[in-house]
Amino acid sequence: MNLFTKAVRPLAALLTATLLTATPSFAGDHPAAATTAGMQICGKANDAVREYAAVIEKTRKEQPQLAEALRLFPKGADLHNHLSGTVPAEKYLALAADDGACFGPEGNTGRYTLAGATSSGGCGDGFKSISGASPEDRERILQSLSMYRFDYADTQQGHDHFFATFARFRAVSDNVCNTPAMLAEVLRQSRQDGVSYLETMLSFQSSAVNALAKQLRQKYPKEESYRNVRQFPAMQRFLLDAGLADTVTAARTEIAQYVNKTRTLLNCGSAGQEGACGVTYAFVATVNRTSALPDGTPDLAKVFTQAAFSMLLSASESRVVGVNLLSKEDAPVSLAGFRDQMQIFRFFHETFPGVNIALHAGELTPCFVGNGNPALKEHLTGTLKAGARRIGHGVSFAFLKPEQKLEVADQIRRNNALVEIMFTSNAQILGVAGTEHPFAQYRAYGVPVAFASDDEGVSHANLTDEWIYGVRKYGLTRDDLQYLGRNSLQYSFMSGEPLWADVAREKPVEACSGDVPGSATPSRRCETFLKQSAKAAAQWDYEARLKEYWRNYGRYFGKR
Repeated sequence: MNLFTKAVRPLAALLTATLLTATPSFAGDHPAAATTAGMQICGKANDAVREYAAVIEKTRKEQPQLAEALRLFPKGADLHNHLSGTVPAEKYLALAADDGACFGPEGNTGRYTLAGATSSGGCGDGFKSISGASPEDRERILQSLSMYRFDYADTQQGHDHFFATFARFRAVSDNVCNTPAMLAEVLRQSRQDGVSYLETMLSFQSSAVNALAKQLRQKYPKEESYRNVRQFPAMQRFLLDAGLADTVTAARTEIAQYVNKTRTLLNCGSAGQEGACGVTYAFVATVNRTSALPDGTPDLAKVFTQAAFSMLLSASESRVVGVNLLSKEDAPVSLAGFRDQMQIFRFFHETFPGVNIALHAGELTPCFVGNGNPALKEHLTGTLKAGARRIGHGVSFAFLKPEQKLEVADQIRRNNALVEIMFTSNAQILGVAGTEHPFAQYRAYGVPVAFASDDEGVSHANLTDEWIYGVRKYGLTRDDLQYLGRNSLQYSFMSGEPLWADVAREKPVEACSGDVPGSATPSRRCETFLKQSAKAAAQWDYEARLKEYWRNYGRYFGKR
């Protein structure tokens, strides 16, 4: 099975169809911007991250066989994965040394940051070559690039340090020459954690997209333009005339190079290929919700351009299976721009109905935005209305009133959407874990969920930790584990129809209703269905892996 063999519509035909259907059916007056609280300082103690870490450490120490069994558990898909945030800090140090990069102090923060070498090949004032870093320097760099040995004085400091790490390793992660090595590293980690399919978030052609955004801003300088959906088709046509399609073509070439170079690094197709070659993967293009103008107000021209580019790229490139809106959700610019951003996404969802959308939403708590802030609910409902098929984090659900939870849960189920659960980063960033975390609440409301990794490198953790915590903290059974694994593939953006008509009830689609999923001899009708769907074929293979796993490790999880 090859995820990337589906037919791709010719780009010229796609552009023509886009322009013909670009008048939005939802055009209307833009609602008043949501009231946002001023900058909140979340100074509460982060007991959650200590409790979370203690559960993982105790399990690995006292029940090493269970921890290993959970590492080997076939986890299906990792659906919420940031490529740059997943690469370990240790790998960034190695790549930085190969690049001849430098390190030095980040202002007066007490942290180190990485920087490229000067034009002469040396380091700037106050910076030193990575290759000459002492053991003490390397330790301090690792602490600066990740949550490694972070002391969590309070929740705010953990939150701020987590998001600050990305800028510190950007000199290495933004170097496109390093992308194949980063991808190879992430695939190795995915295989190590029992993942068979990965969707990883990445931005493409950033400089070219930023240049297009600048042109759009010059053409449409008034902020009101980006709130008037009637102007959106003209703005999209302007970007197309300015070279958007050429930028998409360049991105497709870039992606092909990444894929080919990654295969070479992993020796795929040769006798000595690495096991990571067996992990199927795809990309999710990204839009940055914290894009801001010099005065700190939302840069809606950049958001519109990034969305236009990402949606067209996903519509024309099979290896880009969706689009996501990311970055710090509680930032003032994110809160102020949320409704405008959702209106932009809703327009492109109407324009490209076949493109998958998965948005970060609800990575908020009252500690950061204030008690009763409408954003706690509206970031969930607004995301769903904008076309999201998956919600990343969804933590704010835990802080809603019962009637609000019922409304949100109903909307998620009606949209047949999934919530991606990430215990590690929720504990580190938000100070939320255990009974305060909405994982069990979502399940009680019948909302589909799946575990994901988020930023393993920054977190200095791995995906298996999410599963260990789920088993030890929430008492997950073998039925729960395979439900979560099945969900991850069911709600993936792989092409084709899914195997399951109802995952919770273990009900296959009608074509395979008389078969045992995962069997070596499916019926002719089911076999035909599987050949027509990459997703269903992957799910069938997953069922076979589950059966083998339970035969070998079922004793750790009790009888069915």
